[in-house]
Amino acid sequence: MEQIESVLKQKHLNIHMKRCIKMYEDKYKNIHATNIEDLDNFLNLIADFDEPLELFAIGGTAMVLKNIKESTKDIDFLTTESYKKIKNLFILAGLKEDSSNKVCNIWRLNKTRIDIFYEGFIMGIPFPEDWKERSEKIKEIGKIKLYILNWYDLIITKISRSEKRDIEDAIKIIKSQKLDFEFLKKRYYSIAETALIQEYDYKFKHLEKIWQAQN
Repeated sequence: MEQIESVLKQKHLNIHMKRCIKMYEDKYKNIHATNIEDLDNFLNLIADFDEPLELFAIGGTAMVLKNIKESTKDIDFLTTESYKKIKNLFILAGLKEDSSNKVCNIWRLNKTRIDIFYEGFIMGIPFPEDWKERSEKIKEIGKIKLYILNWYDLIITKISRSEKRDIEDAIKIIKSQKLDFEFLKKRYYSIAETALIQEYDYKFKHLEKIWQAQN
């Protein structure tokens, strides 16, 4: 019975993940680019409510904060806060919720899309226990503590999807942040074998082939 319940739970999670990944495709993203000004406006709006908050920038949001790229499709954060706290705060700030699914909690601030992820879990990827300790604190805005998710785990989320722009972003990050490619490989495979990453071996080898061709 326990085995059957485990299989059913896994199937249910897989369905949620497929829906989440579908909503994460380019055609569901913002039509306009999201830049550092949009990001600052969002953070200052939330900071005005004077609530303690930990936010870890991921994806293009982290790259914009580090000037690796000028703009991104939307704003992405991982948080250590509860969904209930985020929902109450965002509603007070005037945001509208597009998806209440905690696997990929989607909000809108006017034309800007904001994606929130919870509990060290992004796109079917449970991070190692040290994900937070490896992350970089950028600054504090009021009571908001703003971090960048450590670059290795951030790249793993991009490999998991492996759209053309994700691979391009991964290469840019590896080069600009002078990352250890062998450490990335080791960390990726330690996660990928138990994560919900389809064709995980092929995806990493695709990145590795491009990386080797450029170095």
